[in-house]
Amino acid sequence: MEPKTHKYFSIPAKYSGSSVEDLELNIQKYGDNVVRMQLLNRVHSKQCGAQLKRFILLAGLAFTYYGLVLTVGEEGSAKIQQAHMLYPGVLWLVLAFKILRTTLDLVHSEKIFYSWDMALQTETVRTFGRKSVCCVQRGHLHDIVLNEVIENLDVKYMLILRTKGSMFKERPIIPLFNLLVK
Repeated sequence: MEPKTHKYFSIPAKYSGSSVEDLELNIQKYGDNVVRMQLLNRVHSKQCGAQLKRFILLAGLAFTYYGLVLTVGEEGSAKIQQAHMLYPGVLWLVLAFKILRTTLDLVHSEKIFYSWDMALQTETVRTFGRKSVCCVQRGHLHDIVLNEVIENLDVKYMLILRTKGSMFKERPIIPLFNLLVK
């Protein structure tokens, strides 16, 4: 069967007034009991580019600051243990780590492959192709529910997977398509 494609706005894009849909949902049915859904972040490269610009700006500010401190200060007076050298350096490293961590956590796509006879498999692809896969066997599936959640005085709908058996002890609820829709 031919895949069906739908384009949507994420919640941040909707509130920012974006005119271009940033999410794309592809649904492919392979038979009566098998379906594959993929939610694709269409603006992933723009988000990575914005993080790169932030990092370059931060690095430029750090190099400018240290260049001025080393050239304006007396010769031999600038040491790394001094407060005007240490505190900005630590601040720069913390901000650089935060930007890098945010970039690595950006989600490119989320996929669900569901087979009634076997299992449900979720796959999340992040920046640089990192994948995380979760598979729930059919015997551990209790229900798939569309749930309402109120967050910051806003009603959000979440697709969740309820588990049972030994999987319930580890993860009683598994949110589906939650990372991109936030």
